[in-house]
Amino acid sequence: MTAEKQMLREDGTPYYVQLAAIIRRRIADETWRVGDRLPTLKHFVATFGVSPMTVRHALSGLEKEGLISAERGRGTFVTARPDAAVSVPYGLIRSPGNRGAALSFRVVESRPAAAELRILPEEGKPCGPYRYMKRIFERTGRPFIVGEYLVADRVYDLIPARLWGTELISNLLYDAKDVGLARVRQTLRVVSAMPQDAAELDIQVNEPVMRVRRLFLNAAGEVICLAQLVYRTDGVVFDINIDLDDRTRLLELGGIPEA
Repeated sequence: MTAEKQMLREDGTPYYVQLAAIIRRRIADETWRVGDRLPTLKHFVATFGVSPMTVRHALSGLEKEGLISAERGRGTFVTARPDAAVSVPYGLIRSPGNRGAALSFRVVESRPAAAELRILPEEGKPCGPYRYMKRIFERTGRPFIVGEYLVADRVYDLIPARLWGTELISNLLYDAKDVGLARVRQTLRVVSAMPQDAAELDIQVNEPVMRVRRLFLNAAGEVICLAQLVYRTDGVVFDINIDLDDRTRLLELGGIPEA
């Protein structure tokens, strides 16, 4: 595996976001200077191991920022450097050892849903029927995350079936434009491991685990996917880019105690 491929982490952050951040940082540190032509789409695909759609999505975002410009028949050129606020390196907090490089998953179940997970009224509008999926993620040979998902059938049918067994669900939802993803909400809670959690994660009952509930919504407020993830707490690192232009984000990142 090349060094570049190791930079794309398997932590649920969309590949196009990671790739755009890498390109942005290289423009900021003048690896690529204003006027330089960027590598070809084929080069990015081969170097980072992502799809052409992912590369186009990353470049499109950078073009909207005014950092690059595509010229028909000539290629894509750097047109500006990001300002200081944008050029904060992606991965503000990074643990040693190239976190995520050894993370893999296996699909445990994939079938029509039968009330395994419930969408709460305040979370969004159901748009079932749904497909239920369950995955177990491993790191260095040990279970690390158990993920359960409800994916709307109409969304599931838009994406080739083989990809549901090999790609991160968040990446598929972000990269497929026809899905209509408009908003993502996420809550995190540290709770005690129940017997099933403990068995699947190879830990003791009542050990602390982190339960993440992630909702993917379309513009109509419909829940096109619900992901419920249970993480072992040993080795969990919060890796967050903070938007310094939005004061409310700072408050949200501080956590909200439950009543």
